[in-house]
Amino acid sequence: MITVKALRVIERADLVLAPVAGPGRSSAAELVIRAHMNVEAAPVVFPMTRDAVERDAALRGQLEELRPRWEGAASVALPVIGDSALYATAAYFYGVWRTIDPSVGLELVPGVSAHSLAASRAGRFLALGDEVFSVVPGTAGREMVALALKSCDAAALYKPSALGEELRSVVESAGPWREILRADRAGLPGERLIKGPEALSRPDEYLSTLLLWRRGR
Repeated sequence: MITVKALRVIERADLVLAPVAGPGRSSAAELVIRAHMNVEAAPVVFPMTRDAVERDAALRGQLEELRPRWEGAASVALPVIGDSALYATAAYFYGVWRTIDPSVGLELVPGVSAHSLAASRAGRFLALGDEVFSVVPGTAGREMVALALKSCDAAALYKPSALGEELRSVVESAGPWREILRADRAGLPGERLIKGPEALSRPDEYLSTLLLWRRGR
């Protein structure tokens, strides 16, 4: 799934960059694009680290290498999976780019969020009426995740793999839940929808979203 505006922006860009997790790795974002158009994209490795200094140094080095390609370009497109304004590592990339070239501008094109995509693939409504819906990152840690889940009627837990073996105990402690659903690689090859208690088993897939609906308060 990709928006019409995103396709137009990518099609008109002078340079398209493809975010990858490591050298030689494939890009999920590029895979989505290629389902709609044939475009040449330059890979950019986004280090899988929470060390800001290490991350920014790696991104800065790649931007310098790509300088001959982006310098003077009218527009550069960096497609990302999900919504460009929500938990998008592209924000770090843009921040580093601004330190190299303060004149670089930014346009965020709204995308399809992971929780909306997962819910649509499962044929479920996320929230209705006055129900409180929360988006919670699994990287926030056990206590913060549990606190956030306890205060809502429905939730999307991003990156549940970050909780490891604690996933089940954290989610169950914040229940009871009427329905539990996990979407691995939603909308991509290898998509898998897992329902019920099995959805709380430790996920090995990084591209995973856990959806929760509370039993009546």
